Amino acid sequence: MTNQTLHPALNIEHLLDTRPMTALQILLVILCGATMFIDGFGIQVMALSVPSISAEWGLPATRFGMALSASLIGLTVGAALLAPLGDRFGRRPALISALVAVGLSTAGTALSSSPEQFVFWRLLTGLGLGVSIPICNTWAAEYIPLRQRGIVLVLINAAMGVGAFSAGFIAPPVIEAWSWRGIFVLAGVTPVLVAVLLWRWAPESLKFLNARYPGDPRVAAILARIAPDIDLRQVELVIPAPLRVVRVSVAALLAPAYRSRTLVLWGLLILNLFSLYLLISWLPTLLQSAGWLPAAALRAAVLIQAGGVIGGIALGLLLDRGKTLPALFVAFLTAALCLALFALVPSGSGWIVLLLMIGGGITGAQLSLNALCTSYYPAAIKATGMSWAGVVGSCGSISAPLAGAWIIGQGLAPASILALLGIPALLCAVGVLLMRSHWQAH
Repeated sequence: MTNQTLHPALNIEHLLDTRPMTALQILLVILCGATMFIDGFGIQVMALSVPSISAEWGLPATRFGMALSASLIGLTVGAALLAPLGDRFGRRPALISALVAVGLSTAGTALSSSPEQFVFWRLLTGLGLGVSIPICNTWAAEYIPLRQRGIVLVLINAAMGVGAFSAGFIAPPVIEAWSWRGIFVLAGVTPVLVAVLLWRWAPESLKFLNARYPGDPRVAAILARIAPDIDLRQVELVIPAPLRVVRVSVAALLAPAYRSRTLVLWGLLILNLFSLYLLISWLPTLLQSAGWLPAAALRAAVLIQAGGVIGGIALGLLLDRGKTLPALFVAFLTAALCLALFALVPSGSGWIVLLLMIGGGITGAQLSLNALCTSYYPAAIKATGMSWAGVVGSCGSISAPLAGAWIIGQGLAPASILALLGIPALLCAVGVLLMRSHWQAH
């Protein structure tokens, strides 16, 4: 009898894809969801704190534009340069280290005594977030069965929006009791607590372990909990060979066959992320300037996150039915109309409805654009297309807080500033129509 007969191959990926999720896998998904929740919370707290800091220090809110952009700069750099460490050292140590870094730097922000110190601490926080978010998605995906992977990853990423939304309701009582420093301490402690839970309960990626450290006893220990009916002494563990990735130049994206779709996609990402992050960064300040009480302003400011979760789900259902063009067009047009209505609707309860609708349009459309990037280019240039979409899109998100500070500094009324954001939303709607002959059904 040959060695192959005695030790048939056991494909780890096939095993995970064909079995129902176990308690261990569900626990990992919950912990990854908790990670995304606190990441969303941590990103939002700076914008929610600016009005209080500005009042306490006697500085105009516009002095904090760079501090609001710093975490987004750090997130972009961290995702590009540090997140790949998860492939070298493992998902588990990389994510745990990132969460500890996010926690310490967020708590350290409470020590700030100048806008420049805020920039330093928020840049460090962003670096940690840039590692945490992509590795969280990678780690979870490697344990979720293929048939459930899409919806579970959507829910994990939706937890980020829920975290940002929750911040608007948690921040007011915390700031009232312990000032703005208290919310940064709270946002710093929670990532460390989740890191401890990951260290105690979360298993390292099976695919990573078996590829990097064949024969590691942790593989057998994890598989014994996922598939206790399999005698691991009688099988040879294997993982599928990774697909060979061919790197292509950005010039391929701008070749005549793809130039128009690339430029329009980049335009949509820049304009929509600009609008989204200007709203996320400055809504609390704008609402207080419009006469809202501080606590009410903080709660209303995160309604775009709630609208985004609802809109993202609705758009996702339409995209799955091949309704890409009408879904995105309606989303952008709705956002543009609602933003324009700020110039006509008096400040108050009417604005709450508008904010929810805008969140459904702008945030929901962004979630859909992220999903569509995976099917926008042919396989030969897909990785390059997705990478450059992220890089180009970050130009809009990073510049938004700084541009918002400048616009607010010009003395425009809050309603006028919000109405002006209807212009990029309308341009996005036009851009979707321009892509009608190129857009691939998702």
